[in-house]
Amino acid sequence: MITTIARRRDAGLLTMAGFLAIAFFLVPPLLGSGRPDDFPRAFLAYWSSGGGADFPPDLQHLVDHQFRYHLVRVVIAVPLLAVLVALAVRLRRFRLPIGVLALVAAVLLIENVQGIVSPFGTLLPNLASSRANDLAAVLAQVREQVVNGPRSPALEVMLGEYVRWHVVKAVLSGLLAAVLIVLSVVAWRRRRLFGLLMAVPAVAVLVVVVANVTTVANPDPGFLLLLKGSW
Repeated sequence: MITTIARRRDAGLLTMAGFLAIAFFLVPPLLGSGRPDDFPRAFLAYWSSGGGADFPPDLQHLVDHQFRYHLVRVVIAVPLLAVLVALAVRLRRFRLPIGVLALVAAVLLIENVQGIVSPFGTLLPNLASSRANDLAAVLAQVREQVVNGPRSPALEVMLGEYVRWHVVKAVLSGLLAAVLIVLSVVAWRRRRLFGLLMAVPAVAVLVVVVANVTTVANPDPGFLLLLKGSW
């Protein structure tokens, strides 16, 4: 009887994980209009106005859409991660593949928390890939201000969003790395192979932490690369 109940519970968790994974990719696009392709045109209007904390209506609409998009994904990713962790604990035979899926869910959660904290920052990469009229000249002005100054209010907002994006990633990646390190130590005591396998993503995440801390300490080089198409 207990075994039957446990199997039903595991089946329910697997079903829930499947539904949440599907919802993660299908639900956010249903939120309505807000195409990132419209961002370069809205950004040009923002830059030409002198910038500042208050966005023009078209740009504010895109920023609000990005915020809602990532918020919905976070709301879905949190229970998805919890379900996958529960399955990894319960299904020992499938712990490794489920653990990999849980790690992927954690990474996606971090990325979307970044989107909530810096929705405007998530739109900035669209500048490098756009061929909108006059955008090349504006980006040249942005790069000139980054290197030689003086920096306009619009540029200060852009850099602030860029730094905030990396601060959040550094902090959350640091927490993830700490969890992975603890799990690798625990796994090493029981089975060294699993301990080594857990150490690999832990080291990878630590590299991400260092890269983001370095960017926060000196954001200008990374921001200039962003404007060239590197995020």
